[in-house]
Amino acid sequence: MKQSLGKIVIFIILSTLLFSEDFIYKIDIDNNQPYLKEPIILNLEINQTNHNKVIFFKFDLKKSKEYIFKRIDAIDKGKHHFAHLKYSYLIYPLKEGKIDIEFKLKKRVTNDESLSYSYSGDRDNIKLLVTEDSDIELPPTKLNVKPLPKDTEIVGDFKLKYHCKTHKAKSYQPMPINVEIKGKGYLPLIDNIIQSDRNITIFRDKPIIKSIQLPKDRLYTIEYPMAISSNKSFSLKPRTIKGFNPQTKESYLLSIPKQDFDIETIDKTTLIDKDNKPKPLERDFLWLRDIIYYIVIFVAGYLTAIAIEWRRGVKPKEKSTLYHKVKRSRDKRELLQILIATNQEQFKEIIRELEESIYNNKSISFKEIKEKLEKEIA
Repeated sequence: MKQSLGKIVIFIILSTLLFSEDFIYKIDIDNNQPYLKEPIILNLEINQTNHNKVIFFKFDLKKSKEYIFKRIDAIDKGKHHFAHLKYSYLIYPLKEGKIDIEFKLKKRVTNDESLSYSYSGDRDNIKLLVTEDSDIELPPTKLNVKPLPKDTEIVGDFKLKYHCKTHKAKSYQPMPINVEIKGKGYLPLIDNIIQSDRNITIFRDKPIIKSIQLPKDRLYTIEYPMAISSNKSFSLKPRTIKGFNPQTKESYLLSIPKQDFDIETIDKTTLIDKDNKPKPLERDFLWLRDIIYYIVIFVAGYLTAIAIEWRRGVKPKEKSTLYHKVKRSRDKRELLQILIATNQEQFKEIIRELEESIYNNKSISFKEIKEKLEKEIA
């Protein structure tokens, strides 16, 4: 026991020494023993400790088949000598047992002189910011992922609604059915939500997925538009979907009860013409017209949804980190350092103007330059 404690203490000391020269970091996770597909939140914080250098950090999670992730928050508060970063990630484990969440961290070191003079000469002679880059190995965060109860199809807290437009139709006439699953958790995509039957034909469209990011989870609404047809009366078997809520650690059932459909069949005896000179045979393509009609409705609905989203635009794009840095800059020198650090050629003309103003006393309006930049990067 004492030897184990000693090893832990030595590891902590070595870790501190390894990163104490330039920065310290902290990684925390809200649950290291989640269920399969249960959402977890990982937070990372980096603080620069060596203020004699100008340091930039680039961080992300490594991609893996054992989990999926999405960055849900990023804060960059510090300046060049006082870098301070905070990142938050939403992670869904996709494998039972022990898995490692691995990281990518790149440290880029430069100095004030390099920042000030990285751009020189005319607008066609640009020197990019010179940095000394190094990849930092961070120990992975370990998870022990618990299995789900047997036959679980969806993970989270979800509700189900269904609607059948009609339960009566003529032979082969399509009857629309819509199933909706809504709630928070892992994306509840279900294959064959209406189970196939040899006595019926099922027309399936692509599920319509809508989602909203929550602080510690994701809210989904998924619609399954379908239509069914048959040449005789039939019953749809009941469909039961087993869900599991990791928060309550309880299973639950979502159900579509048995549905009976009355189909008006054609009396075959009426198709026999007893006249010696029957009229030319006329085929009834009414059923085909109805099928095409409903397919057109599905396609039109899908295209309408796309058009509405296009006109609205997906939710307004958030202002970039660079935008906020420019907005908070207090003088020309600070703004110059921010633009040089971006390494982006699109700012070379503004950088040149700022350098002329700072080093050659050229008169320019700081307010006008900021407004021009804010419009450009908004």
